[in-house]
Amino acid sequence: MKQFRLVLVVTLLGLLGACVKAPESPSAAAASNNAPADSVAAIAAPATQPAAEDAPTAEAVAASVDETIEAVAQSPLPARDIVLPAANPPAAQQTNWQYKEGDYYSTLTAAQGGSSAAGKIEVAEVFWYGCGHCYNLEPVIGDWEKRLPADVSLVRIPVMWNPTNEIHARVFYTAEALGKRAQISPAMFKAIHIDNKPMTEEPAIQKLFEEFGVSAETFNKTFRSFAVESQLRRAKDLTTKYRVKGVPLLVVNGKYLTDGPQIKSHDDLLAVAEELVQRERQNP
Repeated sequence: MKQFRLVLVVTLLGLLGACVKAPESPSAAAASNNAPADSVAAIAAPATQPAAEDAPTAEAVAASVDETIEAVAQSPLPARDIVLPAANPPAAQQTNWQYKEGDYYSTLTAAQGGSSAAGKIEVAEVFWYGCGHCYNLEPVIGDWEKRLPADVSLVRIPVMWNPTNEIHARVFYTAEALGKRAQISPAMFKAIHIDNKPMTEEPAIQKLFEEFGVSAETFNKTFRSFAVESQLRRAKDLTTKYRVKGVPLLVVNGKYLTDGPQIKSHDDLLAVAEELVQRERQNP
């Protein structure tokens, strides 16, 4: 034990000789001397070294060591809380949304399933060939569709309020079934809004399909096919579930409806839809 104490004494004497602080300016020294006893400055500042001629003896240092060890054991440093950084901090999410619910959109109580592939955010345009606003929106939303990111898909759903809507919806799904929607939809809008043709009679509709290479036989077989009837039932069901009161209407992932009274233009409509897509990315 005496040998251990002697080694400890020699070590402490060596440390006292090594921890020499560089000379301070008078102001710095005064600040250090005036610091509270429990401040960082008081803890960090080394004790004033005694003159060489007043160096303590080995026995005195040993006694001091014993007293210091005892004091430390009886008066430990205050406990501090340990705060560990999060292993994987969450990615920053946007919260300063521009468009307020009630003014620009509404949210369905229960989200409805879409028809897009898994992993896609679906934007459904509910429309009617006879709607002037839908006619004006068609080229705008067509360009918008080309710029959509890979995780977003645009689908069209014809509204089903009445028999006129139904016959026009039948035209839409027949064109889809025959791979002719890209030609038939613009032609339908033009016939109704430019040529002032109602396009509610089957012979006139058949003639329109014939202009794009569809035979009368193929048209008749498809126009009232089981596949088209199934799509019509689904469109009628979604017209009810989406609470469609006006078109054009965009429905984001079967959850958000762009039916707010503050939407005044096509630009508003698409901007709100884009923000709703971003909301859905963050909170699917």
